[in-house]
Amino acid sequence: MIWGYNFEGYEHTVNSHINRLRAKIESDMANPTFILTTWGVGYKFNEDISL
Repeated sequence: MIWGYNFEGYEHTVNSHINRLRAKIESDMANPTFILTTWGVGYKFNEDISL
């Protein structure tokens, strides 16, 4: 929906960037605490974390 039907770029651009961010900020990428996945929707920051 964001890029439209005629988008010819890489389909996993967002996923790649999220993985790079998680590698830098998460202590356990298998169980992320900062960037959460909402299946079927996308990603969100965990609002319940206090730093």
